[in-house]
Amino acid sequence: MQPVLIVRSRLHRPPVVTDYVVRSELSERLDAGSHLPLTLVLAPTGYGKTLLVSHWLSRRVPAAAWLSLTREESDPLRFVAYLVAAVRTVVPDACQETLRLLEQGQPSLAVLGALLSNDLEALNEPLLVVLDDYQAIDSADTHALLDGLLAHPPSALRLIIVTRRAPPLSLATLGVRGLLCELRGRLLEFNAQQSVDLIERCAGRCLSDAEKLLAQQCAEGWPVGARLVGMALRHGGRLDDRASALEGGLQWVDAYLREDVLTQQPDEIRRGLLVSAVVSRCCVELYAALVGEDVGTETSDLRAEAFVRVILGGDVPYQVIDDEGNWFRYHRLFRGFLLRQLPRFCSPEEIAQLHWRAATWCEARGELAEAVRHARAAGGDTAAGCLLTRHADELLGRHRRHELARCLRALSLDTVEQTPALLLLKAWLMHHQGRHIETAPVLDRIDALLGTNDAASVVPANDAPGLAGSLTALRSVQAYLSGHAGAATAGAERALALLPADCQHARVLAQSVLAAGRQMSGDLSGAREFLRSALVNASGPVNACQAPLAATLCFIEWMAADLSALQWTANQAFDLNDMGSGCAGNTALGRYFVGIAHYQRNELAKAEAALLPALDPACAPLLGYRSEISIALAAVYQALGQAERARGIVDELCRHLERNEDLPALFRARAYQADLALRQGRTADAANWACNFDPGPVQFAYRFFNAPHLTLARVWLAQRSGESLDQAEQLLRLLESQLTAGNNHRFLIEVLALQAMLACLRGDQVATGERLARAVALARPGGLIRVFVDLGQDLVRPLKRLELARDAPRYLAQILSGLNDELLLSSGRRQLGDDLTRRELRILKLLALRLSNVEISEELCISRATVKRHTQNIYRKLCASNRRDAVTRASSLKLIGDR
Repeated sequence: MQPVLIVRSRLHRPPVVTDYVVRSELSERLDAGSHLPLTLVLAPTGYGKTLLVSHWLSRRVPAAAWLSLTREESDPLRFVAYLVAAVRTVVPDACQETLRLLEQGQPSLAVLGALLSNDLEALNEPLLVVLDDYQAIDSADTHALLDGLLAHPPSALRLIIVTRRAPPLSLATLGVRGLLCELRGRLLEFNAQQSVDLIERCAGRCLSDAEKLLAQQCAEGWPVGARLVGMALRHGGRLDDRASALEGGLQWVDAYLREDVLTQQPDEIRRGLLVSAVVSRCCVELYAALVGEDVGTETSDLRAEAFVRVILGGDVPYQVIDDEGNWFRYHRLFRGFLLRQLPRFCSPEEIAQLHWRAATWCEARGELAEAVRHARAAGGDTAAGCLLTRHADELLGRHRRHELARCLRALSLDTVEQTPALLLLKAWLMHHQGRHIETAPVLDRIDALLGTNDAASVVPANDAPGLAGSLTALRSVQAYLSGHAGAATAGAERALALLPADCQHARVLAQSVLAAGRQMSGDLSGAREFLRSALVNASGPVNACQAPLAATLCFIEWMAADLSALQWTANQAFDLNDMGSGCAGNTALGRYFVGIAHYQRNELAKAEAALLPALDPACAPLLGYRSEISIALAAVYQALGQAERARGIVDELCRHLERNEDLPALFRARAYQADLALRQGRTADAANWACNFDPGPVQFAYRFFNAPHLTLARVWLAQRSGESLDQAEQLLRLLESQLTAGNNHRFLIEVLALQAMLACLRGDQVATGERLARAVALARPGGLIRVFVDLGQDLVRPLKRLELARDAPRYLAQILSGLNDELLLSSGRRQLGDDLTRRELRILKLLALRLSNVEISEELCISRATVKRHTQNIYRKLCASNRRDAVTRASSLKLIGDR
């Protein structure tokens, strides 16, 4: 063979730039792998692989050989010649037999590989050899030669391969044998501080905190990206809060990405990069759709797969964004560059066609937020709005409302305000967010648009019944919340007559309002019968049909103060143990209703057991009642004497709702925060909330765990000034009137009890007894206890003075017992378990050993009935629902240690 002319400059370690960001964590990994035969440094372009290894070597005393590879070294003989030349820069007389063989002619690769291995084995000291840019090697023979060398690695060889794509070597085998150290992809990304350090060095100035955050988002951990952002800032660029996060100074970004990335690609790949930049993420199937191929045909699949294979080869900056490796996205800076280049290669019509293809593909797969974005880019707001309204019912499902909100925000305000169908979606979203006061003006706007002469141009004829029916259903909600049962019922009936069968979302709402209106007007049995019939005949998805109807029936039982019916309905309608399925949100909702029923009966352990699993993070995106569950659970812990835990739950809930700008839920959560403060003796915090409380229009369809206006009345009662008592009296009188008219017994009971407390403060014993007797009479059939206990010790004397029917004293004793326990716990005079007897403690220890009742009776020489009586006492004193709860609670209270 012809002698290989060695370019000596490619055998030198590249210098380290002066503003290099030291990455000690990666250097430590290289140190750890320095005794292994192979270290692989693998990442796409721009991740600082070469600089990392060069800087690491600069700190080491032993010399190292360096070889920067090009495509020419794909020839195995040239590869070996260059490898030997690199080794000889450190050990000048090394590999003489290999050189002699190369000079003799065209040796066989097997002989060449064996001789090279022997020459490297003969080295006296370990030698570190760096093969940089190994992705340039595209010869199977060369890969096979190197793989053979590593199969039985020479004891002196320490090889570092720096590459953009995984080499076809036996990496898995080397890894299993413990002969491989790897530094890949995400490991090489900058952390936030490293990105800021480099950006500030390149920009020549310090960044503000806001700029640092935007700079990190723009660089996305890409080392070269951080350098480009810094250079852009140095040359007049600025950071803003838009998606690109970088404006101005882009000539430096574009020049680098054009010269070092785009122009290095073949024409077909270059066009593919530009085309695929219109989507925020890509896969083989989506790319085939974008280029107009017949998706699924062999030709289109092969071309798309070939393109994606090139991208994932590491020659462009990308990130894999799924576990299976099917989806990837370009780095933000690179995608922005491609989008700026796209108009130079494609006409506006061609670009619009790309967006239409993307919209069609995304819509077919249910990715509606992306579909709307592309439809808008292709055909404007009108096209995007039409696509959005086509999928209104599925977007209004519990799991996709955040997606609907994003879609609406993506459209211009004028388009939404001039399109009845889009305004209706906005009204639906407000309804589900609990923004009922804001919903009414939107409904008025829709009415105004539909009354214009050009209404037909903005509402397709086939959509008119659904639009009118949905509008009527939402109007019926407004009537119900205002306490107008007749108008609510009539509106719901009218909506059901208008709505087509496929408008399930609106039909379910109308059915719920119809039933709730009947309950409000006093026809509780009619409301129950109607909902049970609707549940039997519901034909749509469980989440869209049965679950909302079942929830409405539970709310009706809650407002009727019928705890037995509430618990039975929740148990029948929801699978309370199915937390791992796609219906986990419904399961959690069922647990909420069961939990508040147990709480009101003062069955605290059972309430905790029901509510705690409902707050599983897996249910977070599935459940709209998460804040209500948190409030109920906080009430349980407060009742158990765990005041700090209760406060922590509610404080964290308020922070979460504030971050998410969920104002209706935040309104209720802050009210309960004040309620809790009042119960914990933090009256100043409660008074501060009351001073800033904006009650707005009072609505009387209270259906959640707490009612903010009643908390306000409690704060005024606690202040005990003449003015505050007058304010409380006025509010409570208004609430009594409306709640009585609306048959909302649950909250009427609380209003009556508060009125009794007010009368007691004013010394009116007759009014006190009369109001409290009414409250107890309403509460006793349902067995509500905590509604009185939670109001505090001011009710003890009035309750003791009550003259009740013969069967009432037992119920009254339960309330007074709860108030006594509350006093002892809140004053610190009793902790859970303090009143356990010696015999009960002994039985508790045996329960912890998992002995059965029979075994315990034999161990203690007592009857099984006595064991059962003692265990029931243990459960009551520990607020536990079963032996496992009792043992767990006793362990946490250190009651079953050695005594």
